[in-house]
Amino acid sequence: MILGTLVAVAVPLAFLALVRWLDLYASGSFQGVLVCLGWGITAFWLAFLANTLALGRVGFVLLVLLVAPVIEEALKSLILVYYVRRADFTYFVDGAIYGFAAGTGFAVLENLLSLSRTGNEVGLAVASSRAFSTALMHGSASALVGVSLGRLRFGRGASRFGALLLGWAAAMSLHITFNNVVNRNAGVLTPVLAVAIGLGGVVLIAAFIFWGLRQERRWLRETLGLKVGVSAGESAVVLKLDDLDRLLAPVGAYFGEERRKRVETFLRLQAQLGLKRKVQELTPDPKLRAEMEAQVSVLRREIDTVRRGLGVYCMACVRSILPPETEPLWVRLGQTLETRPRSSGSNLWGALGERMNGEQ
Repeated sequence: MILGTLVAVAVPLAFLALVRWLDLYASGSFQGVLVCLGWGITAFWLAFLANTLALGRVGFVLLVLLVAPVIEEALKSLILVYYVRRADFTYFVDGAIYGFAAGTGFAVLENLLSLSRTGNEVGLAVASSRAFSTALMHGSASALVGVSLGRLRFGRGASRFGALLLGWAAAMSLHITFNNVVNRNAGVLTPVLAVAIGLGGVVLIAAFIFWGLRQERRWLRETLGLKVGVSAGESAVVLKLDDLDRLLAPVGAYFGEERRKRVETFLRLQAQLGLKRKVQELTPDPKLRAEMEAQVSVLRREIDTVRRGLGVYCMACVRSILPPETEPLWVRLGQTLETRPRSSGSNLWGALGERMNGEQ
């Protein structure tokens, strides 16, 4: 039973970590993931009460096959309706991850309740089956609502309500299909189909995330530049974050692993800055745009602080990793010799020598 409990909790959380890891630009906050995870746990208890009340009115079969999926998906998604209107919600990639987190919180508690009603001899089997089927279905269904809301986040008027209805329809359809499949007496085929639906849902959400990342990469090409304090060389590396380990290998070799990690943080902050600026342009709500402007200012200050901490030679190395083909040599030279104000009596070689000593 102890091993079954561990599987019932750890496997859904591991898939949540995997889904969040797919977010290359880490635009969704870790705090938001935790909040949605906690809401999923709360939604489970609310759904448990609602399903108990509905049981006496509709009967067990109709409850399981139709009513419960509608109740549960509506309750799980309420946190997404709240988050989609926040300034720190960037795009539907965030919605997919937040939704998967809410569904995971719900599924973990449902797994534990189901496990408490089974005997010790079959506890591990039940936990494993549910962890790779029911839990993943719950996460994927809620993520579909997040994708729909995030995809039409920049719409006006009735389109936002349409996005919510579309997301609910997709999530409830998946949930209803799953419940009908697992409650049919199809012998050994039933658990196989259940796991297939669960894993298929995760694959679908991953496909949505990759689709969203391609769109976000296009946004970064439009927004990253000197207007937001990002040089052309830095921007070129930001657009290749999916190959960051290889690209930053020279930085680690010359400046150490600790500074390489700080460079990675620096580049991800720049990506978030570019995405935030694009979302700010697309947001029709003036109040929300003002809140996002405050976030942009905070990101700029944080980026400047990290850049100064990395030092001029480390930043020169970063900018030289993927120098843009259209960038003139003298522009790159000017970026490399990024300096603080000097007195008129100082000489170039002396200043460079002082900086080299400072970098050691």
